[in-house]
Amino acid sequence: MIKDKNILYISSFGILIRLLLFFVFYTHVTIYPDSSGYIDLAEHIAALSYSGYDGARTPGYALIIALSFGNLYVTVFYQFLLGVITAILWYLLLQNLRFSKKQSLYITLFLQTFIHIYFFETAILMESFILLLITLVFYLITLNKQTFVMHVILGLLFGYLVLTKPFYLYIPFLLYGFWFLKAPKNIKLLASRFIMLVFPVLAYLGWSSVIEKHHGYFSSTTLMGVYISQNCVRFAEKSPDKFKWLSEPYVAYRNKAIKENKDIAMSIWYAYDDGAYNKYGLEFSELSKALTEYAKVTIANNPLEYLHQVVFYSWRDFWKPTLYWNYNDFNFKYANKFFRGIWYVQEPILYLFRFVFLLLVPVIIIKAIKKRTIDIGFIIMSVIFIASILQALLTYGTNNRFSFPFEFLIIISVLLYFKDRDWWFLKPLVNKFKF
Repeated sequence: MIKDKNILYISSFGILIRLLLFFVFYTHVTIYPDSSGYIDLAEHIAALSYSGYDGARTPGYALIIALSFGNLYVTVFYQFLLGVITAILWYLLLQNLRFSKKQSLYITLFLQTFIHIYFFETAILMESFILLLITLVFYLITLNKQTFVMHVILGLLFGYLVLTKPFYLYIPFLLYGFWFLKAPKNIKLLASRFIMLVFPVLAYLGWSSVIEKHHGYFSSTTLMGVYISQNCVRFAEKSPDKFKWLSEPYVAYRNKAIKENKDIAMSIWYAYDDGAYNKYGLEFSELSKALTEYAKVTIANNPLEYLHQVVFYSWRDFWKPTLYWNYNDFNFKYANKFFRGIWYVQEPILYLFRFVFLLLVPVIIIKAIKKRTIDIGFIIMSVIFIASILQALLTYGTNNRFSFPFEFLIIISVLLYFKDRDWWFLKPLVNKFKF
């Protein structure tokens, strides 16, 4: 029996919203270009065979689809269920951060009002699953249980997170670095925490070895070359002559995208999908490997253009809220306009939290330096801000999607900052609800 009735309120609210959305407004599984990669890998996992797979995706999220027995509606059901669990973890995490039960309830219900959460759960994309994993990571960290068993659990969780998206390998190393700075002489504790690094490293090396075995080069995904080359889109022609066979079609499709008012970040994909490189008879993995070399040289030869691309396009896009749905697939007329109206209200709120968060980044850093302390607020800020930088350095495309798993942390970190300062500008609201 659940003793805390707030958990029942949160669960009931989450279940009701999802039932209303899916069975009344949007009985639809949303498929995007990225979805096919996960679905394809899920079919190979179910068949226990790698043969014929292109190596584009890692198995973490694909395993969820495989456990759905090929039924994507079952996958959406799983994602709805995991979404309710995520909301419960928000509530528990907030209490670990010293919010009262009532505060934690109000904030969790507030977080659950944002509609893009539910539309992500109807899509065959990994973001809602990553949201759960990252929430669970921070919930476990804020329990502050420094035992070997807890470090093993965290290590296994990080290992699965890396198998879902290798990009997140930086998080356990960042946390370990912070813990080392806080207690560099506690060798026993540092040794216990070291196990937290072992599993994600093994996951990364293990899957990269699978890619190397089947595709001939060591990487966590055969998409890596495409990802890196996307950051070259605005200076794609500035490469050595030996890469003209790659750059000329790239530039041609970039210019075509500009002319047709299409997303130029996808130019390399437009070229590939249109068969611009078919005459070379390369497997996708071989083309991506060549694009890796092309991108490295092109970036090295054009560092200022690359920096401009990273800061003013890739990094900037990370901070944009995003809504993933098929606008024309609602169950009845004007339902899409109704939800679009809700999003027009919610999107500025998310922008406001992002803006305040970015303003607080230097404040939190200066505070940590002055007081020589690394608290949970500093750790949360660092994980998010470093993610924004790393993703910008690595690729340019759907960068706004990368911020979604950190959205709740952005909001919570802003609220935590002002809570620790006695809610100075929220006093009227606090008094009204008698926190």
